[in-house]
Amino acid sequence: MRRISIPFAALIVGLAACGRDSPPAVTVTDSAGIRLTLSPDGPTTFAEVDPQPVLSLGGPDASGPTQFYRIQNVHVDPQGRLWVADGQSGELRIFHPGGSHFKTIGGRGEGPGEFLRIRLLGSFRGDSVAAWDDANGRLTVFDGEGEFVRTERVPANDDPLPRAFDVFDDGSFLAQIPRVHAAGSLEAGQILGDSVRLVRVDIENSTQRPQAGARGPLWVWTGRSQIPIPFTINAGFDLHDESVHLVAGSAFRVRVFEGGRLAEIYGVARDEREVSAADIAVYRAFIQEYYTESQQDDYLSALAHPRRPTVLPAYSRLLSAADSHVWAQIYSPDVLAPVTWDVFNRAREWVGHVQTPASFILMSITDGNVAGVWRDELGVEHVRVYRIRPG
Repeated sequence: MRRISIPFAALIVGLAACGRDSPPAVTVTDSAGIRLTLSPDGPTTFAEVDPQPVLSLGGPDASGPTQFYRIQNVHVDPQGRLWVADGQSGELRIFHPGGSHFKTIGGRGEGPGEFLRIRLLGSFRGDSVAAWDDANGRLTVFDGEGEFVRTERVPANDDPLPRAFDVFDDGSFLAQIPRVHAAGSLEAGQILGDSVRLVRVDIENSTQRPQAGARGPLWVWTGRSQIPIPFTINAGFDLHDESVHLVAGSAFRVRVFEGGRLAEIYGVARDEREVSAADIAVYRAFIQEYYTESQQDDYLSALAHPRRPTVLPAYSRLLSAADSHVWAQIYSPDVLAPVTWDVFNRAREWVGHVQTPASFILMSITDGNVAGVWRDELGVEHVRVYRIRPG
């Protein structure tokens, strides 16, 4: 992907309209027509998340449909029902807004409506819901009541099977093409440069059109396995208003791709963050706590690798909210700490922060709630819904 250079002599700088819900933003447009919107940083709180969930499903004593393992996604439909993709069972479990079980569909297998490696995508052409099977490149659609509608497989080509993440209005879907290395061609100590390559897959027409791309994490091949170089991570992305919004790198910027072309950049005028001794200590403590002794030496040795960045990634994830805001998760090496998000409105202006609870992975943002997966001190998964209030 080409680099976009914005020479200052060619910039047209203006002050964007200042709404009541946001600080003033400076909008810059270069001669190539790429709109850059930068907002000043500040202590503004966009919303607060109640500390206690309004709904919690699962736990160490749970059984039946609320016993979860390796949840792949949580989707909230227009009726407020929760669709939960359970990775171990390959099931989609649907719950009423109050938490009672409505229906379980899917299951492990290769038949119609079954999955080997399930991935829940979300809404599909109205109130239908789409799911994906990573193992066989197959899209499955259920109606709003959880009844099986149809399944379609991606035609085989020379590329590895895509991994679907979201659905466009016309029924095509946004997918990532994984990078595959043959282990036999690698040498110990070799650096593997990963990348995020996003395509728009149209099953009906058997086409894959490039949508966006970014550099991904760096890995070191030890001769036995690949070890991540600390503070290099995958790009985060989401589909928003039929455009792909993507975050990657150390700058607090979101890039917007339309039809495979970089069309817009927005973000916060905030300095890059240097990797501190505290960041390294947090990373080290996590490896020592959650990895086996045989793995620790390899993982910790990567902290001294010459390719290890000296600055932190800015954002690690991106989510589109039901109210048309975009939430960008500020990267932290402490994966168990509370998470801070930058929130942007439709005008691409930064409107403040939101902090979500510790050990909670946010997966869905509705008008008044956030839903996702919370892990307790034993690592057991709970599906939780928290209420959010304006800041």
